[in-house]
Amino acid sequence: MSKKEQNNANEPLSDYSEPVSFNQVWKMFLETDKQFKETARRFKETDKKFQETDKRMQETDKRMQETDKRMQETDKRMQETDRKIERLAKLYGGVSENSKDVAEEFFRRGLEARNALFGIEYTEVDHLARTSKKLQGEYDIVLHNGEYCIVIEVKYKLHPDDVADFVNRKLLNFKSLFREYAHKKILGAVAGMSVPSDSYELAAKHGLLVLTQSGDNMAVTNPEGFQWEEY
Repeated sequence: MSKKEQNNANEPLSDYSEPVSFNQVWKMFLETDKQFKETARRFKETDKKFQETDKRMQETDKRMQETDKRMQETDKRMQETDRKIERLAKLYGGVSENSKDVAEEFFRRGLEARNALFGIEYTEVDHLARTSKKLQGEYDIVLHNGEYCIVIEVKYKLHPDDVADFVNRKLLNFKSLFREYAHKKILGAVAGMSVPSDSYELAAKHGLLVLTQSGDNMAVTNPEGFQWEEY
C-alpha cells in the first residue's frame, strides 16, 4: 500500500465514497449541535407548558375543593334550617291543634248549657265523623232534633277560606255521609273565638249563623231576623 493510499484510508468517506474533510465534519457537528439545542429548547418549552398546565389543574382542583366545601357548608345549613322548620311546624301544629281543641270545648259547653240556638230547639249535641268509599268528613258540633240538624264548623280564628271550604265541601257532603239525617233540614253555622269582619260577611252571605266569644260566654253575632240557608 502506498503512502497516499494509507492517508486516504484514515479519512471518513462521504456518501459517494469521497474523503470528508475536517471542515465538513466540523460543519456536520455544528449542525447536529444546533439540532440538539433546538430539541432541548423545545423540550424546555414543552416542560414549561406542562408546568403551566399542571399549575392550572392544581388551581382548578383547589377551586373545586373550595366549591365542594362551600356546597357541603350550604347543605349543612339547609339541613339545619330544615330541622328548625320541622321543629317550628311541629310546635305550630301542636299549638294550632290545642287552640282548636280549646275553641271546640268552649262552644260545646256553651251549647250544652242551652237547648235552643237562634230560636231552634235541639235535643242532641254530637261530634260526627265518617268515611265512605268516595267521601270523608268530620263535623265538630252537630245539633239536632226531629226536624233540623245544625252543623257547626269550629275554628280558633275563623278565616274566609274556612268558611268557603265549609260551605262548598263539608256541608254539601253531609247528607251523603249521614243518610240517616237526609230527611232533615240542614242548617250551617261557623264558630270562632276570633271572627274577623271579612269572615263574618262571607258566612252571612251564605246564610250561616256565626258564633263567637263574648267575655266568658258564647254569643250569636247575626242580627235578629237573619234568615238561615238550608242545605
